[in-house]
Amino acid sequence: MNTLLLTGATGFLGSHLLRGLIKKNDYNIVVLKRSFSNADRIIDFMDAKRVKFYDVDCFDVETVFKEQNIQTIIHCATNYGRTQNSCCSVLETNLMFPIKLLDLSVQYGVKNFINTDSYFNKENMAYSYLLNYALSKKSLLLWLKYFSKRIKVVNMVLEHIYGENDNKDKFVCQMLDKIAFEKVSAIDLTFGDQKRDFIYVDDVVSAYIKVLEYMNSHSFRYKSFDIGTGVAVSLKDFVTEIKLISQSDTALNFVALPYREDEIMCSRADIIDLSDLGWKPEYDYVKGLEKIIKGVN
Repeated sequence: MNTLLLTGATGFLGSHLLRGLIKKNDYNIVVLKRSFSNADRIIDFMDAKRVKFYDVDCFDVETVFKEQNIQTIIHCATNYGRTQNSCCSVLETNLMFPIKLLDLSVQYGVKNFINTDSYFNKENMAYSYLLNYALSKKSLLLWLKYFSKRIKVVNMVLEHIYGENDNKDKFVCQMLDKIAFEKVSAIDLTFGDQKRDFIYVDDVVSAYIKVLEYMNSHSFRYKSFDIGTGVAVSLKDFVTEIKLISQSDTALNFVALPYREDEIMCSRADIIDLSDLGWKPEYDYVKGLEKIIKGVN
């Protein structure tokens, strides 16, 4: 059974990936986390037989590579710099840490490296709201291509992922909490013409697993996959759908807020390459929202 190393497992996407990989039953899993990380999302897996945890603030990372015969790395750990994180801390998480993993991967014969990226970093996008994050991730792309001469690399470009147990400060979570669950009297919004490719987290997990299967059976050096549904939905339609599904009385005050200065007005995944692998999303945004709000399976 191959050994896979996963970073960011205590986070939103990483915790769902860990669950999906355990169900897949094809890998022994090594999880890198920090001793002080909130592990609530993965508490059910802390004693799982095929999962071994290392606290990177207590061990030198190279120790993991010496002790485990790692064949594949999925790198999900990230720092968005939304709070008061310094530029240096953002760079340490988003650039220096993955470069160290790549360097050790080459040294210890790791075959596959999957990086988690965002639509913020597409070539035609400029988003000063998360500038430190975007700059660090764009810099990492150059290093990924450099290391791809010696290790197989895939860059997963995620569109607007959403689902259960997401961070409370993110847009979808805030809308769900305020409209569907708290049912506040009113909420101020922009005009809502921004379009996003909203993809439910279970579909993202299935995309990673499909790419893993592809990496293990095909020869290449570097590939990038867009991860989305291939359909762009306006924020107005998305938020209105939350209200309809939850039968909320919350007043949606569109046009009450201005757009950000360099707002991304449209982002949509090109999923042709991923579809060619035999993958397709199971959820459109309505079905995904219904699953969260109503608990529909």
